[in-house]
Amino acid sequence: MQLSASSAAVATAPTESVSKAVELPDLDPSQWFDGKMGGTFGEKTVNAFARSNRVAIAGLRIVFVTHNETSAITRGSYMPGGRETGTAKAKMEIDLQGVDDATLQAITDVAYQRLVAQLKAAGREVMTPEQLQPLYADFKTSAVPQEVTLAALRGRAFTPRGVPLWWQGGDAWGDSGLSQANMRAFNELSKSANALAIAPAIVIDFARMQSSGNRSGFTSSSASVGASLTMSVSSFNTRVVRAEETRYGGIVFKGDDGALTLTHRIDTDAEFADLQKVEENNKGTVMSLFGALGAKSSQSVSVAKTNNAAYSQVAHAVLKQATGFAKLFAAYPVAK
Repeated sequence: MQLSASSAAVATAPTESVSKAVELPDLDPSQWFDGKMGGTFGEKTVNAFARSNRVAIAGLRIVFVTHNETSAITRGSYMPGGRETGTAKAKMEIDLQGVDDATLQAITDVAYQRLVAQLKAAGREVMTPEQLQPLYADFKTSAVPQEVTLAALRGRAFTPRGVPLWWQGGDAWGDSGLSQANMRAFNELSKSANALAIAPAIVIDFARMQSSGNRSGFTSSSASVGASLTMSVSSFNTRVVRAEETRYGGIVFKGDDGALTLTHRIDTDAEFADLQKVEENNKGTVMSLFGALGAKSSQSVSVAKTNNAAYSQVAHAVLKQATGFAKLFAAYPVAK
């Protein structure tokens, strides 16, 4: 899915409010979100939506990517007859500048309010943070905002005010390792609340990186990288738990335990930033052992310069689609 907006509208539109009537987005959620319970051969996770009208948003973790990079390499090769292809390397780094923590927190708060409204529009009862607060006692939480990394990417993780930030095993950006404390606490929260519990983790990326990848010099002696400033939801996942009974310290023994993930990223082509190069280093060529073309390398560092208003407008638009998975609750109503 790709969303569009003019740069003028992005620059001047006010921060979105959820005070008005909320409409569910026009996406078909079954084409964007999928998951199963009990492993690969289990039933569809969405079937659990029809078994509880009460929903507990136990967490909403939003990671805003602030540093993105990519690299490419073509390995040199030597062929009989004296032909040699050189090694080529390229790397590109981009940092996001111009949006502050207060704005990222506000975007997160609005996303939470919108998700609550979307679930209610889908006909569900949604528990309040105040109702859930006593049930967080056994969670291991992190301070907000939290600096997080995933491979070469860096970001900042936020959660709505009143909702603690926590991670569990399998969360790519804040994986708690081998500890199952939060996984079990999440199950117990569902049982105690008598609700279907969800905790979406959503990643907002600001750039789409391109790379020629890693390959042999037999076919090419060049390496290329590039980027476009395209805001997207690159990842979405949540456990979906409806625990009627737990055993062995919090394992779901009776009920539903599944996952829901985004099957392909949600993009927008709306303008929100300018790409500016701040550093470039080209090392050119060097002589190899055989006196032929040896190695070439290039590295560039750029910044994506934005402002709070422009970034917020596009982030709201793409997050509205991501939290639109709430339409699945309307598609799988509870039998009366």
